Amino acid sequence: MKVLIPILIGLLVVACRGLLPTPTEPAIEKAQNETPSNGDEKNSTKVKLVKELTPEEQDAVKSGISARASDRLGNWGKIMRGKAEFYSASDVSDSNINLTKKWYEVASKAWGNYGPLEFWIVGSSKAAAEELDKKYCDIRKQKDPTISLKHCLNRGHNFVSYAKEGNAGLNTRRSENERWSGFIITMSAKFPGPEEEDYKSVVLHEYFHVYQHAHIHSRKHSERESMNQKNPWWGEGGAEYMAKLLYSKQKGIRPGYLKENMKRKLRSLENLRAGESIKDIPYGKRGMIAYDLGAWFIAFLINKTSEEAYRVKFYRDLNIEGFEGSFIKNFGSSSKDFLDEFHNTFLKLNLADKMKILP
Repeated sequence: MKVLIPILIGLLVVACRGLLPTPTEPAIEKAQNETPSNGDEKNSTKVKLVKELTPEEQDAVKSGISARASDRLGNWGKIMRGKAEFYSASDVSDSNINLTKKWYEVASKAWGNYGPLEFWIVGSSKAAAEELDKKYCDIRKQKDPTISLKHCLNRGHNFVSYAKEGNAGLNTRRSENERWSGFIITMSAKFPGPEEEDYKSVVLHEYFHVYQHAHIHSRKHSERESMNQKNPWWGEGGAEYMAKLLYSKQKGIRPGYLKENMKRKLRSLENLRAGESIKDIPYGKRGMIAYDLGAWFIAFLINKTSEEAYRVKFYRDLNIEGFEGSFIKNFGSSSKDFLDEFHNTFLKLNLADKMKILP
């Protein structure tokens, strides 16, 4: 799932559902539909304007505004006490919301509670998505009065796009041009849908992106891009492997889960060109090669060092040392040296030997 860069987009989702202020609270019921003109209740949607928000929703919006103020005091990247805000389309079920909340809790417990964070959950109704877009932009305006409602509503990749195309994504909003800094995760009804096992690990994947970007303090786009790397091998590879690893450790997950998923990712070796480095593969048509083999690179790196060196120490030193400086400090060699060994030695091993590095 590609992380959406702050200046590029302002995220997306569908017709109104309630905000769920904390993961321990029950799902709030959908707004009652108005009587549909065609007599079909399934096609009818209704969204509350911000002035009609419930007290819980108003408190959540206020907490986002407070987070904006605290960010100016240097609290970006620190563990937060407040939980994520949850918004959803009118066609999203309570079970879907609760499932998303559950796996957010798993991730934040394992990696730390970072934010401010919003989840926007989209269903399959385009009409509901349009209404949720309105609510999204109202809340953006409340949290940052400099935001243009017109530009927000007309952004290219909105909640209707998610209703049509599915997928999931993170929008990190932290730039020199915006007052509010925070994270916006969008989950949808397909690719994967909530009935699929992959939905759970995708929530973990997107939250690991929150973890990554919370550890990059700069507001400058070029600096943030440099520290997380422009191409997906590092950021996506890390999110993918850490999500699969954490999911595999949960109670009730079959013992072979991690290995079967990582074995499947090796299929991308067939599409890696001779002499090509995963570092040079951009997002786009061939981006999945970098996702898959990037996950293997992180597994390779952790196996040669430790999970603590990767997840804790590298990100702890990232802002001071920069990407390459923190890499050398915590892993003992340059990223080029590790990539060379990964391509020229590790990827040429037989399957059984590759699988030995996995826990």
